[in-house]
Amino acid sequence: MAPIVIGTRATPLARIQADLVARRLGALGVDTEVRAMSSQGDRSLGGSFAQAKGAFTGELTAALRDDSVDLVVHSLKDLPVEDEPDLVIAAVPERERPFDLLLFAPDLTTAGEGEASETTAELTTLLDAGQDAAARSVAAAADAFAPLPAGARLGTSSPRRQAGALAIRPDLVCCAIRGSVGRRLEWLQSGAIDALLAAEAGLLRLARSGELEASAAASIRGYRLDLRSWPCAPGQGALAVQILRGGRLDGHPAMAALDDAPSRAAAFAERSLLGRLGGGCLRPFGAWADARAAGGPKGPVLNEVHALIAADDWREPAGAGEAPGTVRAAASAADGALDLDALAGRIERDLGEVVAGAPGVRPLRGPAARRTHGAPSSDTPDLVVTSGSTTVRRLTGRLDPAVRVAALPATTVEVFDTPWPADRIDLNRPRRQWPWLLVSSPTAARVVAERAAREPGWGRLPWCALGEGTARALLAAGVPPNLAAPASDGREFARYAARVLDPQCPLFVPHSARGGAALVEALEAAGRRVTAWAAYTVHPNDDLDWPQGWQAAHARVLFTAPSAVSAFVASGLDWPGSCWAIGAATAAALRSAGAGNVKCAQEPTAAGIERLWLDEAGA
Repeated sequence: MAPIVIGTRATPLARIQADLVARRLGALGVDTEVRAMSSQGDRSLGGSFAQAKGAFTGELTAALRDDSVDLVVHSLKDLPVEDEPDLVIAAVPERERPFDLLLFAPDLTTAGEGEASETTAELTTLLDAGQDAAARSVAAAADAFAPLPAGARLGTSSPRRQAGALAIRPDLVCCAIRGSVGRRLEWLQSGAIDALLAAEAGLLRLARSGELEASAAASIRGYRLDLRSWPCAPGQGALAVQILRGGRLDGHPAMAALDDAPSRAAAFAERSLLGRLGGGCLRPFGAWADARAAGGPKGPVLNEVHALIAADDWREPAGAGEAPGTVRAAASAADGALDLDALAGRIERDLGEVVAGAPGVRPLRGPAARRTHGAPSSDTPDLVVTSGSTTVRRLTGRLDPAVRVAALPATTVEVFDTPWPADRIDLNRPRRQWPWLLVSSPTAARVVAERAAREPGWGRLPWCALGEGTARALLAAGVPPNLAAPASDGREFARYAARVLDPQCPLFVPHSARGGAALVEALEAAGRRVTAWAAYTVHPNDDLDWPQGWQAAHARVLFTAPSAVSAFVASGLDWPGSCWAIGAATAAALRSAGAGNVKCAQEPTAAGIERLWLDEAGA
């Protein structure tokens, strides 16, 4: 018999997984040959745009169908849950540990380790633990995230991990870092991110093959997350050996010998639950099932199942700095027969209740915005914010709920329908030197996300957000940035880029026609190669209707951009008694326009606005 040709992705971890299957087949007396190939997902460094269904498996299954390979080895969690009639998962070898690890940057100053069942441990120690010790040495998810400082940047491209982390800590900034496991650990070590969520199974396989640097494992500390409070991705830690139905390996005894029945039963129960909920790999859903072998012909028995799901619109509140709604559910054989249909029904019902109870934000329009002179109405806002509802929620989410906040969009955005310089993008260079798309403001985030939806090539690039507000706006638009620079202007970003980005990386900067020059000049002065262009402009809102008789001397207005200052000047109203600015540029615009009592937030975040409120109104 000719050697069995095994297809795999070309990444180091995928090769290790394929070699594992090859060795097990070799022990069964079967000759093999491993053939590596690139996948669509491997040819992209972007955020969610790069993670379309089948992005990591499509080329492999195509090779099966054209007989280029005899079997392919996938991470089971990467496979779509829908069955493909011509393909068969012939074997699920014994499952590796399905836990997630929460790892901290070496120089991170933590806020205290909370009440976790175990203190942080070196990555080396976590990976060296035996199977039984690993199952015992876990931390509840809420306790594990507690040490992270406010606004910490969390590296993960998984919607499940992003939604789950933000449900516990809505102040975190999610960065969709991508690349090999080793490259993600490098981002962590460099301080480009503060923490990283990673599957323990991949790290274990790398460590056992000698591919994980000992220095990295020794310098990084973290937690192993408890599967009951933090369920894994369906099938995480399991491999799928996929073959062509009716092909040369269909019914081959080696396939049955590779299969581990408890591992298959648990992983397929998790995937089945996701399928019952109509989900795919991009749905924020986690499930962990425990299956044990049973004597006799019955096969493995499910002992328990734990699931966690977030509402489909989870990015909207998360982008505003609020905890997204999530639902937890569990079932145990101790309560009777474990019924996945009943569990799925309970999840759907609870999820519907969460969505129905989602909070809203009151805009300042209509009759309430046209009050007459005299004593202020009980509906008079305590704080007016010159932006839309989502931005208002993001900036005021930490204020006391009794504070009356009103959204008053002061500007409109005109997007230029002109070609972007895609011809300047060179992806033939090493991936570490690929161009970065710099997204400089929440408005730019919306413009860039819409453009990338129409021209997916831009979604292949890695994106860096300038500041937390921009990062949250990208998340709300469905494209979390790969990195979020803790910077408020071009000079700060240039310093950040010098520390974490290869100096050979070109920077692409779409910006507003009314601004952007200072950012580009700062980057070029720092020696960066920049391609910049005006992608949009901002106009004062012609329908701007400030509240009449609002007693300007007592009013507080939070200006979110210099363009909002221009809109206020054009309105002809007297300056409010207190002008708050979201950044230094906005504060400068206020002072230049003649505003008095200008106060600038120390940082353009909900925490910064909370401090302003406590300093002025709270006192």
